[in-house]
Amino acid sequence: MKRRKAMTIPNDDAAPIAWRRLVVGLLGAGLLAPLGACGKGSKRMEKGIHLSVVLYSYLTRPIFDIFFNREDLGVAAPYGSTGIITGVHMPFGAQTLRWRLDGPKGTPNNGDTVHVKNALTLGQDQILADTRYIGLHIYPDFTAEIIVCDDMPEPTARGKLLVKNRATPYAGK
Repeated sequence: MKRRKAMTIPNDDAAPIAWRRLVVGLLGAGLLAPLGACGKGSKRMEKGIHLSVVLYSYLTRPIFDIFFNREDLGVAAPYGSTGIITGVHMPFGAQTLRWRLDGPKGTPNNGDTVHVKNALTLGQDQILADTRYIGLHIYPDFTAEIIVCDDMPEPTARGKLLVKNRATPYAGK
């Protein structure tokens, strides 16, 4: 049987330097690879985006179990807001929104789940490089509106009019 000669690293001064360069190069390439997945700082992705959501409810009653694309946004008081919910995933295309009605005992339809009546969509073309927020506005006719913003969302003109003309909720009860 023939014996094979074992491989050895040459015992000269250049070998350790070449070996170190190889190891450092491989480590550097491994550490830089995740940065390539970031997409040059763009917020655009193939299937969706993560943004901060500010929800405004213009309903005359509180709502709870507010779910936007399976993400729980919490609760909102009458004519209220949820504050900022960060890191909400939104797929591009059709959006879903539902909530449950609340109010004092005896208020009609307490606990009923409402699904938004109109179609909500978010397109990749709506997202600019500086987009950080969306304003999600729920109206008394159970429609909603998505407003894409680079700064903190404000109430819409329609919402401001509803607040200005609002009736006292649960009057006479």
